[in-house]
Amino acid sequence: MKKTKKVLAALLTVGTLGMGALASTVVTPTVAAAKTTKKAPKKHKYLLVMGHGAGDPGARGNGASEANYLRKKMLPKLKKYAKKTKRSDITFYNPKHNIVRDTFVYHKGSYKVPKNTTVIMFHLDAAGGHGGHVIIQKKKPTPRDKRTAAVIKKYIGLNPAYRGYSYRTNLRNCNVLRRRHIDYSLIETAFIDNRSDYKKLNKNMDKIAKGYIQAITNEKIK
Repeated sequence: MKKTKKVLAALLTVGTLGMGALASTVVTPTVAAAKTTKKAPKKHKYLLVMGHGAGDPGARGNGASEANYLRKKMLPKLKKYAKKTKRSDITFYNPKHNIVRDTFVYHKGSYKVPKNTTVIMFHLDAAGGHGGHVIIQKKKPTPRDKRTAAVIKKYIGLNPAYRGYSYRTNLRNCNVLRRRHIDYSLIETAFIDNRSDYKKLNKNMDKIAKGYIQAITNEKIK
């Protein structure tokens, strides 16, 4: 009888130790905190358009045409800085096309611009004058228009006839955008036939392009 009790006691001891060992290896499940995945802010869309082209030279002066100058000199610089933005989705209208012709001949162009897109059109002036200005969509300039005009003022100078801005309702392509409630601005950077303006354009093109991208997107680019 005593022997039987000793065997039972030994078995109980082993059982207890075994349970303890088992308990030490069991991982108590923990409820992981729910991960809140924050969506990246939606980038604002911009469409940048070089004026004229597709057989339309635009303004002429100092041995250059508006269409060629915008595409060969300004466009590469704008693309360079557009790539450096973080909060903006910038695309460029096909430089082989003329948005006005596409709009009114083929019923595409401005008719096909997606909603919630800001359209910025680039032009150069001519026919006796100097300086640049911004053609605005509404009667009063937006903060973006003011920033853009400040770039022109710094590197070229403002056209004294407009003091930075002009509100126009007689531009057919712009009117298509207006009727579709699409935000836009048209930038007349300088007079291509003015020697002083043309010299400033060539000298400051990189700074002008960087300034424009910063002004349009309201982003600081290093």
